[in-house]
Amino acid sequence: MGGAWVWRRRLFAWEEERARECSVLLHNIVLQENTVDRWRWLIDLINGYSVSGTYHFLTMAELSFDWELYADIWHKHVPLKVNVCAWRLIRNRLPIKDNLVRRRVLLIDDNVCVRECGSLETVEHLFLGSDIFTCVWSSVLQWMRISFIAPATVRDHLLQFDHLAGFPRSSHLFFRIIWLACVWVIWKERNNQVFNQKALDSQAISDKVKLLSFSWLKANMSYFVFAYHEWWHHPFSCMVVLV
Repeated sequence: MGGAWVWRRRLFAWEEERARECSVLLHNIVLQENTVDRWRWLIDLINGYSVSGTYHFLTMAELSFDWELYADIWHKHVPLKVNVCAWRLIRNRLPIKDNLVRRRVLLIDDNVCVRECGSLETVEHLFLGSDIFTCVWSSVLQWMRISFIAPATVRDHLLQFDHLAGFPRSSHLFFRIIWLACVWVIWKERNNQVFNQKALDSQAISDKVKLLSFSWLKANMSYFVFAYHEWWHHPFSCMVVLV
């Protein structure tokens, strides 16, 4: 319960910061000369916005009952920006082409996977189905020396990857960090290809996952005493020792 409360507070703090930034951006914009603009919080038109009201709305929303899933995403061992990225990914709120087309930011003909494979760029295809990023997951699983049949949705992928049966419960922490590292690296590489026209092969991307997960563990776990070459060659042995 304590972990869930921590990530909820971090979520509300992040939302308030985004609201302040939005307020500053819109402060001097006038939509109608003879009408005074005012803020309206559609969830509560009488009392307006409040953190407690937002919390109540989120906890009553259909997608908010799976607290264990969101507690896995909002993880203290990874940077907040990675938590936010994973949270938006699970809720299908990342600005991928499919979402941008639905919001009329892009034309429907522009909804093609960045890998130019001919498929539409949806969340599931980009993170789980595109050729190079599928190879990244395969490479990471081979590095961890585990077998895994990938589900069709990102949500189920996280739940299955994070709670692999037959492994010590304490090792799930490491699986979670590795999953978040994969998601973050894939998203960064996708954007790097879109905006900078630069692409790495799957092995180079999976090597980034190994390095990033190691750096998070080393920075945030005082009892993680292993060297990088040990994590690189024997990741599961490092997990078992710490369990």
